[in-house]
Amino acid sequence: MKEIDHHALEFGELITRFIKLVFLGTLWPSHGASVLEAAGLGMARRFPQAFEPWEGTSAVSAPRPAWRDLLAALWQDGRVFSRDNLRCMRLLAPHLDRALRLQMRLSAPNLGMTMVSGAFDCLTLGVVFTNIAGRALWLNRRAREITNGSDVLRLAATAELVGRPPSDNRSLQDLITGAMSSGSRSLLTLNRGVDLRPLLLVVVPLKPTGALDPSLEAVAGAVFLVDPDRTDDPTIASLRQAFALTYREAQMTIAVSHGNGLKAAAATMGVAPSTARSQLQQVFAKTGTKQQAELSALVHRTLTHLRLD
Repeated sequence: MKEIDHHALEFGELITRFIKLVFLGTLWPSHGASVLEAAGLGMARRFPQAFEPWEGTSAVSAPRPAWRDLLAALWQDGRVFSRDNLRCMRLLAPHLDRALRLQMRLSAPNLGMTMVSGAFDCLTLGVVFTNIAGRALWLNRRAREITNGSDVLRLAATAELVGRPPSDNRSLQDLITGAMSSGSRSLLTLNRGVDLRPLLLVVVPLKPTGALDPSLEAVAGAVFLVDPDRTDDPTIASLRQAFALTYREAQMTIAVSHGNGLKAAAATMGVAPSTARSQLQQVFAKTGTKQQAELSALVHRTLTHLRLD
């Protein structure tokens, strides 16, 4: 045991620092349970204090008892580092440290986008983040649905938003690049024929913290896609939560928000008009509205911006 104590005193900080760098480098980003196991997650869970800094000390320092416990665990598993191993660790540690910091810095934008993508996927309008040259860097779920199913807007192999016909495509490219260069938002409508209302695109440049290089994959702006013919109805559950409605009252609210009259709503729900009228009055009282148009406007203002599917 004295041999372990001496080893920990002389080489504990070096070994702990090296293992920490390798472990963090493997986990950034996480590649799955098999890699975590290979990186020694079980050992890190058993001795987490060996990877934690002293209060007020550098990030690579750890209490000597923690070093000793970690080295003892390695020793028990037959993982004993030779002099050559330690010499290589001492040489490689600074390079691994720099590589890890660079890896984390380069991965930070993708990590941030991954963290917020779930929230953007809940929106009922399409969101496309582009670089300063207008190339799409990321699309939310609604934007992918629109570009995959539209005859007037698609995502080209070059990751650019492409319009049809060619005149619309030129207008679209001028809109995006013009907004990025001028720093002001722009709006464009794409005609979809007589059967559908135009698709609306709003380009909003982001305020950069510094000069943007067109060759870099930095987000410079957002393109919002609005399809007026794609409706997202609130669910019965969301209406009940928002306004404390009963199940039948929520059904009535959805029917009214579609623009149906009281008789049509009653027929849809299979109730008598007098029952539907009573339910509607209860809905008015709970939502603070007085007319069907006012109730419909309230629903569309509050519960149709987020998709719940």
